[in-house]
Amino acid sequence: MKRIFLFLIAMSIGMMAHAQFGFPARTKQVYTSPDLKKAMKNYKTIAILPVGTQLSFKSQVPYLNERNQAIENTGLANQSRLYSYILPKSHRMKVEIQDIEKTNLLLLKSEMSSRLDQYTKEEIAKILGVDAILSGLYESYAFIREGQMKIDTASLSIKMPGTSTVVKNTLTLVLYDGQTGKQMWRFYDHDEQYTYISDYLIEQAVRSLPFIR
Repeated sequence: MKRIFLFLIAMSIGMMAHAQFGFPARTKQVYTSPDLKKAMKNYKTIAILPVGTQLSFKSQVPYLNERNQAIENTGLANQSRLYSYILPKSHRMKVEIQDIEKTNLLLLKSEMSSRLDQYTKEEIAKILGVDAILSGLYESYAFIREGQMKIDTASLSIKMPGTSTVVKNTLTLVLYDGQTGKQMWRFYDHDEQYTYISDYLIEQAVRSLPFIR
């Protein structure tokens, strides 16, 4: 009964989010450059940059309108998640993924860490000593709704006061050639969950990476 109860709550919140906020259905898009296959033959090392992050937060509950500062490190957290998902698949790759600690240390020493958007991908690749760069943007929009949720079924009637949160997460990953800065591969997808971090999106992106067979 408890499992059914939790399932009905999750399903109802998801349905209300679609109806109230108009979130579109999840749509994955993957672009592959015609030059990727040829370029991949020359790739030996790829670096994963800290993932750019844009977080939006809105609440019907006034005292919750201050964003939680704990989510400020999402960029490094998602870089770590990407690396963690990719590393176990290293036996299926013909390229090496630069250790993210080395990547971040080199960026810090070169004073690039806080202003990566001011450098070309070619310049970043040269500093890191890699052949290609995996860069990303993670966007989250969270809305907290205040009110009472009611669930009616043939056998169950529940009223729940309080708040509910719906988060739309969007992930874009791009593989850049280190010599030309050209986009060789691009991944885009989004989903709706109840947390700022979407491991599902990261897992889907890693499964689509062109250098993993």
